[in-house]
Amino acid sequence: MIWTYCEQWNNLTETPMNPTTPEQAQARHTSGELYTAVASPGEQSAPTLRVEMRLETGYASAIFIDEFGRDTLDYTFTLITGSFFLETAAAYGYGTSQARGWYADADRTETYEFTTDGVVQRAVEEEGGESKEIRHGVDVSSNWEPIPAFGAYASLIRRER
Repeated sequence: MIWTYCEQWNNLTETPMNPTTPEQAQARHTSGELYTAVASPGEQSAPTLRVEMRLETGYASAIFIDEFGRDTLDYTFTLITGSFFLETAAAYGYGTSQARGWYADADRTETYEFTTDGVVQRAVEEEGGESKEIRHGVDVSSNWEPIPAFGAYASLIRRER
């Protein structure tokens, strides 16, 4: 996997905003400033995921991208007492649409919101309606992740959770 770095990813143009060198991104990681790491399987390949981090505000996300540049899975982490906690997981479905990136509207969204005390709220939105459910007493111990060292994002980008 090849990582490239920038300040942020532009969903509309599917390009990096303010590209940075790995050294500049590492300095941003160390200082807690926002940066984005974009992964591609090869040099000429389209991105398959991106990791956004802003430690100064206690935020990280791992966003998986399909072949059309659309977000398909988004994990959002919040920094709590020195570790990341997976607070939200959202999956997006596009049916047979081949619309590109930001122009695509998901026809189905499934979102899970987690709390540290084991409350999980699930919401499914699709044509024709929305459903919600809340569960209490769920074991969320696997939602905790260490703050990764710069470039070592394996714990955040585990697709199956």
